[in-house]
Amino acid sequence: MKDLIEIIKTRRSVRNYKEDPVSDEDIKFLIDCARYAPSGSNMQPWNFLVIQNKEVIHKLSENGKKAMIPLAEQIVNNPNKAPGFISFLKTKGNNLFHNASSLVIILGNKKSVTADWDCAMAAQNMMLAAHSRGIGSCWIGLVMPALMDEKILKELGAPPGYKAVAPLIFGHPQGKTVMPERNEPEVKWLK
Repeated sequence: MKDLIEIIKTRRSVRNYKEDPVSDEDIKFLIDCARYAPSGSNMQPWNFLVIQNKEVIHKLSENGKKAMIPLAEQIVNNPNKAPGFISFLKTKGNNLFHNASSLVIILGNKKSVTADWDCAMAAQNMMLAAHSRGIGSCWIGLVMPALMDEKILKELGAPPGYKAVAPLIFGHPQGKTVMPERNEPEVKWLK
């Protein structure tokens, strides 16, 4: 296993995957790593929805693009945003999930006040564990407007009382993902 600090500093959001699927054993390993994340009052408010059916992933991608278009049209008026974004969303066949073989949606129990943060930490555990095994990952926030639709969540098999928090894709990377520039953080010390 790689050194933890190296894993943290070299993990990238992968958006280009090979066809071969991630094994069920690897997905189970990632979920096992997720459950060791800290959670408020140790509530462990997460539930995991694993989707490996390409048709279901494709349908969710199309629903996600459709739900994102109204939000994107508001954003595109900003000249700093990519002009091709709406075009990407409107083009049939463009896949929000970058053709990854596995989608894991971490669901948070609505009764838990800290579910969003707890599930985010579980997601980070999964992505770091994936990287340690040579598996690529990416958090797909663009699908969240569709996942806020209770009907879509129910169709996917989400249990009642849970909401989508972290839609993560996993797959075997095709090529190497370039390291984006990292800014120095602004830090204010109070002593």
